[in-house]
Amino acid sequence: MKKNLLSVIMLTIIGFWANAQTIENFESLQMNVMVGGVEDLSSFTVSENPDPTGVNTSGMVVKFLRDKDGVHYGGFYATMSSPVDLTTNKYVHLKVWKPRITPVKFKFEAGPGGTLEIASMNPQTLVNAWEEMVFDFTFLFGEYTKIVFMPDFIDPVGLTEDITIYFDEIYINNDPTVGSAPAQVMEDYEHIPLNLMLNGANDLSTMTLITNPDPTGQNLSNYVIKFIRDKDGYPWGGFWSALPTVIDVTDNKFVHVKVWKPRISPIKFKIEYGANQMEIESMYPQTKINAWEDIVFDFSETTGTYPIIAFFPDFMDPVGLTEDITIYFDDIILNNDPNPIGTPSQTISVDMTESGMTPGSQVWISGTMGGIHGTWNEPGTNPNNEMLDPDGDGIYSITMSLPDGLIAFKFFWGLGWGNGDPAPGGDRTLILANTMDVLYKWGEDGIVLAPSIHWILNMSYQIYMGTFIEGTDFVDVAGSFNEWNGINHHLNSIGSGLYAITVEGFTAGDYIEYKFRINGNWETSEFPNGGPNRTYIVVPGLNEIIVWYNDEITDIKDITLNEYNIYPNPVTDKLFIGNMKDITKVEIYNVTGQLVKTFENTNAAEQAQINTSDLRSGMYILTIYSGSSSSSTKLMK
Repeated sequence: MKKNLLSVIMLTIIGFWANAQTIENFESLQMNVMVGGVEDLSSFTVSENPDPTGVNTSGMVVKFLRDKDGVHYGGFYATMSSPVDLTTNKYVHLKVWKPRITPVKFKFEAGPGGTLEIASMNPQTLVNAWEEMVFDFTFLFGEYTKIVFMPDFIDPVGLTEDITIYFDEIYINNDPTVGSAPAQVMEDYEHIPLNLMLNGANDLSTMTLITNPDPTGQNLSNYVIKFIRDKDGYPWGGFWSALPTVIDVTDNKFVHVKVWKPRISPIKFKIEYGANQMEIESMYPQTKINAWEDIVFDFSETTGTYPIIAFFPDFMDPVGLTEDITIYFDDIILNNDPNPIGTPSQTISVDMTESGMTPGSQVWISGTMGGIHGTWNEPGTNPNNEMLDPDGDGIYSITMSLPDGLIAFKFFWGLGWGNGDPAPGGDRTLILANTMDVLYKWGEDGIVLAPSIHWILNMSYQIYMGTFIEGTDFVDVAGSFNEWNGINHHLNSIGSGLYAITVEGFTAGDYIEYKFRINGNWETSEFPNGGPNRTYIVVPGLNEIIVWYNDEITDIKDITLNEYNIYPNPVTDKLFIGNMKDITKVEIYNVTGQLVKTFENTNAAEQAQINTSDLRSGMYILTIYSGSSSSSTKLMK
């Protein structure tokens, strides 16, 4: 279906979200469990370290419930948002805690050096204790984003009951020594420290990382913080944290926190830097109970960096509780948008017009979306993953509601895995950011940008004739796309009599009419007194239109070519210009206004020879300077 699509690139650079800072979202690497059918109930969860001793005293680790009916290669695969470069760093390190001794394997997939699965360099020696394993990828090079980890690789599995395995701190460096420092941390499963503010021994409030108990509405993420709020706690019960990365409220002024509460009460947030502190209540009162709500705090009255934050999700004095209550919170974000973050909605479309698919076939998306969309569900098995084309234009779309973060996916037509998208690079990846609308093309890598028009207008003849004064007059474009009002569509000078503008917001297939105007005046517009409008049909992607005002290039060509004897045009390797005695300089510009070649006539030669062999094929603008005047013409290579 035809849409006015906005690319991820535009979403990340436009508006209030341009420099947003995620203080903490309590998420970690999305681990897709590899299971062996419906009887295999293996799972991965991030939890507190059950044995913070030996080589691993960190707070959070991964708990792997290894089902006795699982596959021998039971483990996870994941797509990382930041690639690791195996050109320089060759050794992967991670820590494991296992109740039995078996091989441990790690794998990189779909990179420039191919796929490699290897066992650890050092065999496991400990049971029920933490041990660091090292994997040697000396024979790989280049950047990889897809990893696979199999901590109990034994065939047959040989279990009579389920077992629990823990692992943590996946990093890479160029040192095979156990305990060597990381060059890049791939995942450590930690979050910012949450230091509880307690009211003595009677206050048993706790905060723990758990799976989101209500992934609906404004918060669909996997993990949140569960705050058991003791009835005997302080009115300001909550946490404070010394951040690993300071927050800067110079440009971004609004802190957002998602909360889920069983009662309505004030919510406060505090930032601190020594004696400089600011504690405020949320901009908007809480309105929901037992549902997620994005709460916003306005720090417009301060500026600078702050290394400490504090959060009070139930600031009621007196506390007024007769029993403990449970509160959840998540996604602490700093941006410059005072509006609460809405429910996420992502529309993903694919252009199938050149896919060669069998007419009448269904189109599917499959990947690591999770939720109702599953994890790599076989095409045709999950109706929630079907993409539709209601207007029959060959563009199939699906709208999903997914949490922020990275997903990996592919497109398929027909049932089963047989007809997968052959785009370069294997799985496609997309970093979701609340609400977005993106278009892909079957078999081609990357996002198709929303249709836009880039106009380049040559005003050289008008400048030469004195009907357009550079620096004083302006030129705009008015047409059917802006209700024939060019007030907000002035073209900008890019040099050598050229003016340009890029206009977005079109849809492929749009038919538009337009004219250029000098000083916004219809009497000095192109083809005045009822003359014809220019017309154009928009195609996908960037549309570039290069024209001369009033199409008066012929007059300039005659003046320049005849007066100065310029030949040949089109040119190949050498351009000749005669009658050079009055010419001081010659410049050649590309169509975007960039100066690509200059010839200075320092010896007043009668004829000049300019080497054009290094110019790419295409159109250029040749400008000749004589005294205080200049003239231009098109030059084809």
